[in-house]
Amino acid sequence: MKTLTSLCAAAGALLLPAFATQAQGVGVASIGAVGGLHIPSAYVLGAGDAALSLGDDHDPQLGTYNQHRNYTLGFGLGGGVELFGRLNHTQNMKPGETKYVGGDISGNLKWQLPIEAAGLPKLAVGFTDQGGEAAVYFRSLYAVASDELGPLRWSLGYGQSEKSVVGKARVLDGVFGGAELRLWDTRATLLAETDGTRRHAGVRYYSPVLPWLGDSQVVGSVQRSFGGTDLAGKSADATSFNLSLIVPLQTDDATREQRSRSAAQAHPPLPALAASGNTPAPTRTERLATLHTTLRAAGLERVRVGTLGDNLVVEYENQRYLHNEVDALGIVLGLAAEHAPANSRRLHVITRKTGLVVSEASVSVPSYRAWLRDAAESSAVQATLGFGPLPGYDADAVQWERGSQQATHRVRVALSPLLNYTVGTEIGLFDYSVALQARTSVPLWTGAEAYADVVQRIDNSVLMEPGAAFANLRHRNGLQTLALQQSFWLGQHALASVGAGLYQYNTVGLEAEATMLVPGRNEDSVHLRARAVHLTDSSEVPGTFDASSASYRWRMSPSTWLEGGLHSYTDGSKGPALALTRWFGDVALQLFAREGGGNRFVGLELSLPLTPRQGMGAQAIQLSGNPRFALPFRTLLTSDTDKANAQRPNAVRPVDLSYKSEVELLNSGRMTPDYLGTQLPRLRESFYLYGRGLMPIH
Repeated sequence: MKTLTSLCAAAGALLLPAFATQAQGVGVASIGAVGGLHIPSAYVLGAGDAALSLGDDHDPQLGTYNQHRNYTLGFGLGGGVELFGRLNHTQNMKPGETKYVGGDISGNLKWQLPIEAAGLPKLAVGFTDQGGEAAVYFRSLYAVASDELGPLRWSLGYGQSEKSVVGKARVLDGVFGGAELRLWDTRATLLAETDGTRRHAGVRYYSPVLPWLGDSQVVGSVQRSFGGTDLAGKSADATSFNLSLIVPLQTDDATREQRSRSAAQAHPPLPALAASGNTPAPTRTERLATLHTTLRAAGLERVRVGTLGDNLVVEYENQRYLHNEVDALGIVLGLAAEHAPANSRRLHVITRKTGLVVSEASVSVPSYRAWLRDAAESSAVQATLGFGPLPGYDADAVQWERGSQQATHRVRVALSPLLNYTVGTEIGLFDYSVALQARTSVPLWTGAEAYADVVQRIDNSVLMEPGAAFANLRHRNGLQTLALQQSFWLGQHALASVGAGLYQYNTVGLEAEATMLVPGRNEDSVHLRARAVHLTDSSEVPGTFDASSASYRWRMSPSTWLEGGLHSYTDGSKGPALALTRWFGDVALQLFAREGGGNRFVGLELSLPLTPRQGMGAQAIQLSGNPRFALPFRTLLTSDTDKANAQRPNAVRPVDLSYKSEVELLNSGRMTPDYLGTQLPRLRESFYLYGRGLMPIH
């Protein structure tokens, strides 16, 4: 270690005048981890970063194939932890042949140790291909150290590998290490390394951050392996590539502030609130009328404005800003603070969904006004920000000046993709059925709406055709759901939602969901879900039978939840489930484990909004996308008695409600004081992006 450090230091000192600093970003190794060409490093993906990679590096000890691909998907979970999934696909194809032969799915985890000391490199431990027994091709445990010396980035580690089922392939076996050298200011690097069994050399390019691609970065590399042999002992050196897309799933506070400043520069400065020259200050009535008009222009509905003593009270409903209710709240708070009548002391904002009150927030008007002009005043705003009803608040006592509690839109149409798929099965690399669902909903009375789901299949793979292996996963065309949903509060801490109607095309049934805030711990909650839609047609998609669940959600932080409970699954089995959810902005990553009927599944679910951040404003017919699209992936956890990681699409499926009240009414579970209190940068950003331009110029 000391010898390598000394050599790297000497090389860095000699090359520093000729080379610039290390290229920004990290690369993804073909093994499925942040690192070099093939080996992992002690660096990890940043919290909230996702990495998608495609490459064709192949270990010759696994055999000779004319087709080989590596597909990896990784996430930075925060706390120095990164998780990668890898699909290795290998087969020999004859001209015109399409039959799938083989592949391997593996999971990789790395933890960067939280040790920071001057002169000490980054340290990490990790494993590859854990959890399976039937096809262990890439299993190893390792420890690695990495550091940067001027333009040089180096890594040195030790791995212990298991023999695979073929008996010879070994990954990260023994000492491994490598170096990466920046080539001037070209954003390219040279790499050389050994993984303990083969040597690799190549070149890598890091693109600049691409704003048009969500601030993503593309990283590509070409490499040559040396010293590899095939199963017959012959030399098997090869050239391969790897292409990665690094995607940030969340927007940091500094970027939000920059957006606020850029949006502010596009408009005149915020007007003074006092009278100027011979122009008298607007009266209370004029201010409230202007506020009501401006909020309606922002696309909000059920808008009411009034006063209660020296408090300004605003009610609204948002069906336009569907990424996050914080965007709508930021617009309302900003516009209301600017248009508040003279001498207003406090602003109280009431958020409604289908006419139900789902959140109440209040803040000091003078503090909020000052903060809109100077972001440095955030501590003063934070000190005055409150959640829940105003003390002694009575809606009937408010002097309502303008507005109505009636919904503006009459029909809302939400479009959402539907995807059923399998990956890396015994008979197919990737099989799919994709469809489009159009949900048409109509508001009725407080807490009630009628909705209908119509499905149109778009495409599917051959193995999902009728009579094929995965025919039961093929989407069906037609009217999928026609139901009436009623939501209501049971006291102050429990929100219930009950639905009745036609579900899964041809069956009358019931759905129910209840979310109960735990007294004394308003951040924690109990969740009850049930569905009575019993089907006897085995050709239906999985997840449509009677099912229920009861769980407790512990909010470890505003962005991290741990939820555990008991389930009655759709296949009739029963058992426990545990899920860890981590929010990165409006994207949620959930890791879960479920057991039922002797089957154990582990997996992850990525959920994200598939709709514009600012959609259509309130009008008679309103078109939107899906505010919460979930994409799950799971795999059967093998054991000594069950070594085959086979597809069991109908097994251990939790209750899946057609109407998810937590998504529709509670901002996907993010309406709690602990979460809203952390969103000051976003509140300010949304005001300047979507609200500031609506204010009249005085």
